[in-house]
Amino acid sequence: MRTIAKLRILVCVALMLTGGTRVMAQVSQIRFHCASKAEGQQLMDSRKEYYGSLSQNDLEWRMKKENATLEEFKQYAKEQVMDFTEEEKDFMKRVVDTFEERLRKIGCQLPFPAKDIVIVKTTMDEEGGAGGYTNGTVIYLGSGELAYFMRNTTDEEVKRLLVLRMANLLIHEMFHCLTRNNADFRRSMYSLIGFTVLDHDINFPAEVQQQILVNPDVEHFDNYIEVTIDGVKRQCELIVRYTKSWAEAAEKGGRNVSFFNYNECVLVPLDDLYKAYPVKDMKEFWDKVGHNTSYVFAPEECLADNFAYAVLSYGEEFRFRSPELIENIISLLKREYGAKQ
Repeated sequence: MRTIAKLRILVCVALMLTGGTRVMAQVSQIRFHCASKAEGQQLMDSRKEYYGSLSQNDLEWRMKKENATLEEFKQYAKEQVMDFTEEEKDFMKRVVDTFEERLRKIGCQLPFPAKDIVIVKTTMDEEGGAGGYTNGTVIYLGSGELAYFMRNTTDEEVKRLLVLRMANLLIHEMFHCLTRNNADFRRSMYSLIGFTVLDHDINFPAEVQQQILVNPDVEHFDNYIEVTIDGVKRQCELIVRYTKSWAEAAEKGGRNVSFFNYNECVLVPLDDLYKAYPVKDMKEFWDKVGHNTSYVFAPEECLADNFAYAVLSYGEEFRFRSPELIENIISLLKREYGAKQ
């Protein structure tokens, strides 16, 4: 789940690439199609597990009103789905081809789902103005992102860079589809930033659960990272929680405030689920997850960013604050998913 603002503010790897090879048309790994409005609405309506996980806080933030109901939100979410234009479909084909070309360059075949990954276009008002999010093997992309990256320009180099920037977003979202589709891939990737995947979900107390900002890309709280707290090594779950209710934030900043501006990432010790420690100034945490992205809502999101950076920057000269993480991702892809000759 990404915000348009964050995508434009962060130093985007794709925009800074200087080389790049020609986009190849053949798609050999990724099966996908762009959904019609009718199909997209049907898929939006079928997200039962996600809807069941939403708290009252989640509903009010997404609907921007107090006492919002689940049925209101489900209907509202369906209303945000849009049809793709033919030009947008062609653009998305080029973006997917770019991802494919990079994977061939690395020389790996990833465990993509056997069925189509379905791309749905929405206004993104249902998710606080995110750039994209996922559910199962469905990727929801914002109409604002498409308009921004497809803007008219006669400069061919600018067009190429815009495709790469959109590819950065799409690869981030496809990472979520990959981790859901293959437990081994997810486990191996999580280990690169110090997270261990458990065989069960962590059940938070109700009062803690109500404060968690539910992320459609994070389906399970089933992992931990070990950090030192007050001189003791402790296994902790990474969560993001609201710092204000929608009503409190709206009173201060107006009705158009976003939950992306009222949250904090914290570590919750598995041995005391009522405690929470902000990661902002926790050096040991950042030493493990790296400094290539500040988007650490979950290990899933941190890795999705780094995965996209690694794929798009492969073979290019680019400086990362934590280059070893990028190198480790590429090494893992080659070692465990090297294309069979």
